[in-house]
Amino acid sequence: MPTSETLFARRTADLPEKKPPAACPEYPESLGVADVAFLDTIFACSPYLLRLARQRESLLRDMVSEAPEILLDRFEAGIRAAGEDAVSEDVLGQSLRRLKGDAHLVLALSELSGAMNVMDAARRLSAIADACVRAALRGLTRLGAVDGKFDEVADSENPLPGVFILALGKLGAEELNFSSDIDLVAYFDPEQLTPLVADNPGKVLQRLIKSLSRLLNDVTADGYVFRVDLRLRPDPSATPPIMSVNAAMNYYESLGQNWERAAYIKARYCAGDPVAANDFLSSLKPFVWRRTLDYAAVEDIHSLARQIQAIGDRARIRAAGHDLKLGRGGIREIEFYAQIPQLVMGGRLPELRNRSPYGALSDLAAAGVIETPAAEELGKAYRTLRKVEHRIQMVADEQTQTLPASDDKRSDIAILSGMKDVAALDEQVSDTLQGVHRHFSQQFASGQSLADDLGSLVFTGVEPTAETIETLSSLGFQFPETAWTRMNAWLAGKARALRTTRARQVLTRVAPRLLRAMADTGEPDSAFTRFAAFIEGLPMGVQPLSMLENEPDLARELVAIIGLAPRMATTLAQRPAAIDVMLDARFSRPLKDDPPGDVEERMAFQMAESTGPEDAMNRARRLVREERFRIGSQLLVGRADAGVAGNAFARLAEIAVAAMKDVALAQVVERYGKPPGEVAILGLGKLGSRELAADSDLDLMIIYDPAADAGDEAPPYFTRFAQRFVSALSSPTEEGSMYETDMQLRPSGKAGPVAVRLSSFEDYYRDSAWTWEKMALTRARVITGSAELIERINANIESALSQPADPAGIVTDALDMRRRMERDRPAKGPWDLKRRAGGIIDIEFLAQTGQLLLAQTNQFVRGLDTISQVDRLCEATMIHPEEAELLTDAARLWSGLSQIVRTAHGSGFDPESASNAFSRRLAHLAGQESLPDLSRHVEASAIQVRSVFENCLGNLQSAATDTRPRFVSWCARSKPGD
Repeated sequence: MPTSETLFARRTADLPEKKPPAACPEYPESLGVADVAFLDTIFACSPYLLRLARQRESLLRDMVSEAPEILLDRFEAGIRAAGEDAVSEDVLGQSLRRLKGDAHLVLALSELSGAMNVMDAARRLSAIADACVRAALRGLTRLGAVDGKFDEVADSENPLPGVFILALGKLGAEELNFSSDIDLVAYFDPEQLTPLVADNPGKVLQRLIKSLSRLLNDVTADGYVFRVDLRLRPDPSATPPIMSVNAAMNYYESLGQNWERAAYIKARYCAGDPVAANDFLSSLKPFVWRRTLDYAAVEDIHSLARQIQAIGDRARIRAAGHDLKLGRGGIREIEFYAQIPQLVMGGRLPELRNRSPYGALSDLAAAGVIETPAAEELGKAYRTLRKVEHRIQMVADEQTQTLPASDDKRSDIAILSGMKDVAALDEQVSDTLQGVHRHFSQQFASGQSLADDLGSLVFTGVEPTAETIETLSSLGFQFPETAWTRMNAWLAGKARALRTTRARQVLTRVAPRLLRAMADTGEPDSAFTRFAAFIEGLPMGVQPLSMLENEPDLARELVAIIGLAPRMATTLAQRPAAIDVMLDARFSRPLKDDPPGDVEERMAFQMAESTGPEDAMNRARRLVREERFRIGSQLLVGRADAGVAGNAFARLAEIAVAAMKDVALAQVVERYGKPPGEVAILGLGKLGSRELAADSDLDLMIIYDPAADAGDEAPPYFTRFAQRFVSALSSPTEEGSMYETDMQLRPSGKAGPVAVRLSSFEDYYRDSAWTWEKMALTRARVITGSAELIERINANIESALSQPADPAGIVTDALDMRRRMERDRPAKGPWDLKRRAGGIIDIEFLAQTGQLLLAQTNQFVRGLDTISQVDRLCEATMIHPEEAELLTDAARLWSGLSQIVRTAHGSGFDPESASNAFSRRLAHLAGQESLPDLSRHVEASAIQVRSVFENCLGNLQSAATDTRPRFVSWCARSKPGD
């Protein structure tokens, strides 16, 4: 390499001379006087570089004849070889320390001489750090630090498939400072581990990462390699030094904070399995780069900056004693200045996803996000501050960014920076800090404009202004003073969710949007009242309000849903995190367009990531709550009809039942051992027919088939399972409850065992079951169990339903049961669509009785929903086509009204409490203009349904009748097989 390429030949910096220390290294004879004076000055200011040079006089000679880049390439190659050829951990550590010291000396002299700029030096030091981490991982794996068996490494670049290390912080950005620690995060993918590691990955890999950290971090006679910081992993105080990718993803999806999103902007592969690392980073993109962002993320970063700057002298701008990284106007402000618009817009503009804050400034300017002059000025400031930061660290290799308060010590920094004196350094630093802080402060003040053309809206003071009252009146508020008084109280912190200044600030900004959304409902006073109940029920307000501020569509939809559905508003107030689901693209995707297995996969993921039964139950409850909210919202706004919603609610319940069955069985197995047989869960009622509503309980039956050698062990075992299963589904946890369960449809009801033996099930339904119990079986469906057990249960059900019986007796029993239900549990009013005369139960009883009669003639098809059962009766000529149409229309209407009412209000609906918007929604469902019109239509339809019911089954008011019910007559005319 020509000497013109060496750092001495390319030296452009002249440092003010300082008296050399007493014991300088022996310089190469080929150095000129100016070069000697240059080195004397550096070593006089930097005891650390002097020590390195005295230990490396041969390296000084190499620097005379070879370019810095060539030397650094050689060091990297040596580091790689050290990992591949290591014979012991001590030898590996010694080699890495020596080569890192070589690189430190070359980089320092190259930067100080001007042969390499500060950003290039940071990039090359980052490459050295990468090489050291990879060599440590390779060497430790090869030496058997994993489990003592890995003496051969098939792929030196990927010594442990599935295990990888990410670089974050300045190493991730490839901007490592001279004495920086390195931020590392270690993960493993369980599905890609080698068998030896997969047997016990937690213990084995924790030992490996601890060894790696110790190897790099520990100080010996040769110094240290790099200080390692593993604290950027999820919840570092409670998690091991290496985590599974599944656990990490679950953390970031459910608990990840905005500062962690900002940290992962810089994340990149560092060592280990590159494919697994990049797969993980790809899966993390939705967490980091949200297509739509809540404004609280930006507020979090600003808040963090304020906290950092508020500590001691960091709050002032002065050179002496100033922290160039965390202090006001420092490096962190430039990083935040770039990261805030990156987080806001990076989801939509991938070109902004630059890991380097320095590089991101140019990208942001090119995209028109920030002004070019600002980007250029901040880029220059960044280089200046990093240059001074490096000189501070070169003095003693200390991890500090603080300029010495002492003029004498600061003089060394000034000399190394090429400044004539301390005053020149102080002036440059102070001017740079002032300029950075000016831009950063402007970014604070230049957030998204929230101006609205509504007019004056002032909610502070002791009484409303005339202009505010006028604005509210123009929006349609009939009682603007009431709305003003409540808003005024909120902004005074008189609601739990609005006690913090930040929450009140966000409310002030979002208020115009909310009031506009309330006006759009047509009933702003009612919408405001319902929103008030929601906001006053929130435990905290910043996050949900920030979402509403940043998402105009979300604000409109939420206000609409709250106005329509008080029950859902209560759920959101109690669990505001459920609002997050509204930002998911799935939320507005029609239910019918869901890909097959979508919810099943999400539940399976949650169960796989759970840390135990309690965690599994909490995860299931969160998922069920979010899905219920999504289904209910689509039902309310008309994206899904009652049939689609009922099917979706049922499918969700099935998934929860299957998951909780596995959780309960695992608990029992852990304590009592392997099951003495098999168990299945039978769904009955509306779960069986897939017509579930938002607040339905689950009619379930637990059936087990003991193993041939089980003896007396099976009954108590499966009783314990049943208890845990019911608890897993229905017991409240910190995430609330999930489903109420009803097990009374099992043989002998409350008096019978909670878990039913298959042989007992068969005997009971063959010999002892009441007619109403067999009616319930017409909708029975096995939810979960082995294929063989499901087949046997289905065969038993078919056999039970086809047992010969007197048709007249079936009809009489059904009629008597309906008569007793009407007497003992009468309808609560005309809107009790389930129990009222001509309501849901009438249609279900008629349909199920007909199914039992069809079974007598071998024409029965099991597992149908109510409308399909009615259609089957029509096909069999048991009812007339016009009656089938009447019953079908009524069933759809009852189901639609019931689904919406129970989603919005729960049971006990009172039309007087409904908003006008909800009343219109109900009326339009039946093609009516108003709620009174709907009431009349419901009454007329119910009378017609009751008439068909009595024609087919008999008169409910009296057991005596002059005519035989039509169903009995039909049976007399029909023969098996007809």
